[in-house]
Amino acid sequence: MQQDKPAFGYTSKDYVLQGNLIVLSDEKTVWEALPTRVRTSVRKGERSGVRIRDFDPVEDLAKVVPFTPNDDDIPPTFETRHRGFVAEAEDTGEMLGWVLTAGIGKKNFLLCHASTPAGKKRETPNMLLWRAIKESLGTYGFFDVGVSYRPSLQFYFSGYGQQKYPMVMRPTDLPIDLRITPFDTAAYGVEPGPAVDGVKLLGEVFGTDQWTFFPRAMFAIAGCLMEYRDQGRLTADDEVLISTTTGSPYISSCVTKAIESVCRWSQMPSDKTKAVLLIHEFGFPNPHAAEMRAFCDQRRIPLIEDLAYGWGSEGTGSFGDVKIVSFTKLFPVQFGGALIGMNIPLERHWKVLRSSDPAKGEEVLGLIPKFWQPLEEIRAQRQKIWKMYADRLASVRDAWCELEPGVMPGAFILKMQDEEEMKRISAFVKRFGIEVGNWYHHAAIFLPCHQRMTRRHVDYVCGAILANFRENCGIPGVRC
Repeated sequence: MQQDKPAFGYTSKDYVLQGNLIVLSDEKTVWEALPTRVRTSVRKGERSGVRIRDFDPVEDLAKVVPFTPNDDDIPPTFETRHRGFVAEAEDTGEMLGWVLTAGIGKKNFLLCHASTPAGKKRETPNMLLWRAIKESLGTYGFFDVGVSYRPSLQFYFSGYGQQKYPMVMRPTDLPIDLRITPFDTAAYGVEPGPAVDGVKLLGEVFGTDQWTFFPRAMFAIAGCLMEYRDQGRLTADDEVLISTTTGSPYISSCVTKAIESVCRWSQMPSDKTKAVLLIHEFGFPNPHAAEMRAFCDQRRIPLIEDLAYGWGSEGTGSFGDVKIVSFTKLFPVQFGGALIGMNIPLERHWKVLRSSDPAKGEEVLGLIPKFWQPLEEIRAQRQKIWKMYADRLASVRDAWCELEPGVMPGAFILKMQDEEEMKRISAFVKRFGIEVGNWYHHAAIFLPCHQRMTRRHVDYVCGAILANFRENCGIPGVRC
């Protein structure tokens, strides 16, 4: 039986440790990937007069509890997902050890694993674990051996791990602040240079001096539509047709509120369609871009290309009559966006559009040259972060889609089983100081994925996600 825990102690479950995962390909490959010491132990055990049979909760539970250190890991009710094995001495029938697993989705988790002193002498720990792994082949994609803050147990687990995964069970006392956008506290400490340097740089990048700074990209959308309204091309009863990469009914309120300040919006064309807003969701090019361009040419209406996330992805930016970019989604700055294709005089900007903020403009335009990187470099860094996420989370959930080489992702998108799981996971991960978004109608969450992130950031985020999967599947977290 588990000993009483002391009244005071410390276990750093707020620190990222590396768990141990076995890819269940085929028996030969899995066996040969084990360290020599483990395979030798299994062979010795097989010659030591030990037999292994299925665990029977009714007959065997009372026998295994006394020598199970973490007996609170034993489930109160045994379900079909649970599978156990016991080791017995062939000559006397003495109970020598047992192992219990729980299968969830793609994974079979090691739940309980214990042996008596006599069993350890006969190598039953490795025999039992190898039996559980073999029985998982063909049913699961992965066997999760586990992770422990106890050094001896972590060493034992690591002998089986073919792949590592991060795990962190609770937020640290001093959490990080990791946002979807690249801005962070360190970036705030950078002194801006002359704004004229930013104006010159962006003019070269945009290929025109016909552009206007806005404090946020959503105001650039509204400002563009107000210009069209005052030119007589748009009325309050007219509609802006919104076209997105996925065609989802979910549209950001930043977009819809901007449009509603001038006119109406729709996701279906009609006689009232007087402009099109083309959105490249999270940097993934809109597959209907050419079609929308032809639609606008036929009707002689403007196409506004929203590059808030699409700036930097190949195949974007060549369709719109005007374009919207967001500085905050690409650079570590607090403010700013631009409307490319319109140079709106400051006087009109202030009196009519009511979204002029010269002080912010001076700061942001002075900062952009400090943070500038060629777009292909930023794209390569973000792709690297995306692939880290996909690799670490593949054992539980898949990325929303395959990442094409030319895409600059604005976030990592992870598919959930349903929207309930989406809300549960996102709420848990936010406690760790991580910004997480819910992508409604897609049952997905989106996570920070930008050029200022490193492997440690990805491990921290994935560690929290994987901890919640274990916790909500009734699987013990990190063994102490």
